[in-house]
Amino acid sequence: MAEKTLTGIPAAPGIAIGEVFLFKHDEPEFREYPVTKTMLESEIERFEESLKQTRRQLTALRNRMAKLVGEAVARIFEAQSAMLDDIEFTGMIRRGIRKDGLNAEAIVHRTAHSFHDAFAAMDDEVFRCKAQDVRDVGHRIVKNLLGKGDVTIGPLEHPAVIVTDDLLPSDVIHLLRQNIQAVAADLGGSTSHTAILTRSLEVPSVVGLRELTTLVQNGDRIIVNGNSGKIILNPQKLTTKSYIVKRKRYEEYLESLSDIEHLPAETTDGHRIFLKANIELPGEAGAVLKHGGEGIGLFRSEYLFLTRNVIPDEEDQYRDYRKVIESVAPHPVTIRTFDLGGDKVFTDLPLPAEPNPFMGWRAIRVFFDHPNLLRTQLRAVLRAAVAGPTKIMFPLISDVHEIRRLKEMLEEVKSELETEQVEMNPDIEIGAMIELPSAVVMADSIAEEVDFFSIGTNDLTQFVLAVDRGNERVRMLFRPLHPAMIRMIKTTVEAAHSAGIDVAMCGEMAANPAATMLLVGLKLNELSVSPLALGEIKKIIRSMSYEEAVDFAEKAFEFDTAEELEHYCIDEMKHRFADLPIWFNSS
Repeated sequence: MAEKTLTGIPAAPGIAIGEVFLFKHDEPEFREYPVTKTMLESEIERFEESLKQTRRQLTALRNRMAKLVGEAVARIFEAQSAMLDDIEFTGMIRRGIRKDGLNAEAIVHRTAHSFHDAFAAMDDEVFRCKAQDVRDVGHRIVKNLLGKGDVTIGPLEHPAVIVTDDLLPSDVIHLLRQNIQAVAADLGGSTSHTAILTRSLEVPSVVGLRELTTLVQNGDRIIVNGNSGKIILNPQKLTTKSYIVKRKRYEEYLESLSDIEHLPAETTDGHRIFLKANIELPGEAGAVLKHGGEGIGLFRSEYLFLTRNVIPDEEDQYRDYRKVIESVAPHPVTIRTFDLGGDKVFTDLPLPAEPNPFMGWRAIRVFFDHPNLLRTQLRAVLRAAVAGPTKIMFPLISDVHEIRRLKEMLEEVKSELETEQVEMNPDIEIGAMIELPSAVVMADSIAEEVDFFSIGTNDLTQFVLAVDRGNERVRMLFRPLHPAMIRMIKTTVEAAHSAGIDVAMCGEMAANPAATMLLVGLKLNELSVSPLALGEIKKIIRSMSYEEAVDFAEKAFEFDTAEELEHYCIDEMKHRFADLPIWFNSS
């Protein structure tokens, strides 16, 4: 067969070369039949018993996963268990049995499919994750009604790559079996449960491949590149040989990074850059120190919703924040307040349907309408901050008035805790995310109100270039290495330094090796990247002088187009660092 390349979404890094083990989720087979009126209540009782059995199974899965990868990831199964108590979901099933007079299997299957299709059709990735949960739970209930056990993966007789339509959370436990080299899935996104779980287990994976399962059979040869998101089916001998070399170089590269991971991010002439990590779940904190991070530069706290699907209360937040802070102390943790809205929507906080949610009711704008949501979070952060150095960062700041209002709310919360004699740490730094063009223009004024800036390049690029990064028709125009962007960064840094505060960058641009020398030369004080990118960025920083970086950045302003600036940066970095994975894993 001819070699074929597919491109999906990289979910967990690494390269695997092996044979396909095809695992598709077949619908549970059952017979639909009428239930007499006298037997309807018995049928309801049968359904109730299956709910109890499903709950016991999910609790067991949750406990096992908690031991293996931590509480935060295990809460995915708590979110599934919560569905069993969802009146809308289970109530519709009970009403369906009584109204239509059909057996429970038929009504559960119909209801679960209705919910699944509704969630799967939504643009928001968090809701698409919920579709995954509905499917998983619906299948489990039906199988329990039928008295059938789980369909499991393996045991595999030899190393193989799992190719699946959709890796459901309950399937992931089987990844702990031996001989599973990688995962490639038709469905899923970068923040899907599949991505979160495979990253936690360090299994290379690519998701969002759409049609992969229709193109393969068991035993087909396959290459999975979890670094680039590429899948190669039926690779020719030359392709396989080249990927064996890439995999070897990648493994050698990772091994070489272990020698410098715990050295400072310092240029050859002694200039220090603070190199920290971005995390989404408390369980990822351990990886920060493992890979040499000097703290957490961005804890995306809204992902506490992802594993709960409800607003976490003060105690839940306090426990999670404290766990993260204790995990990296004495290094600091920067907690970004909830950035809800945009691509992160939650059923427990109904958000309006908006034609452009990224520019709508999100982040601090939600707080101003729901101040108790912010007050609860601030209380939890202040209490947890007694465990170590902690900073609070507010997203989507557009002007000075907003930051002043937020500071007033923070002071009110401090007074409340003091009056209640609750232990807290009031001496925490306050920061503003610079991700709107108006914040860049007003950076000199905003800098007088805060202790630090952190540039969020994902949103800033989107707004500066008027490019919706979720729109496939214009996604190619989303280019952080754009002359307008480096001018925005320079303006922000100069305003901050004039006010005597530091500037960090926590967007994806900070983890792009092609941009590292440029960012150091633009005089940022801190870069915050994913834990797995720490060693790579540190290697680049330790291989250049600060003087060289500043000269390099000054010359970058001579270019007028994104193409010219990108070539300038990439050519220089390729010349200096030919062994970086970004070059040999890009195909």
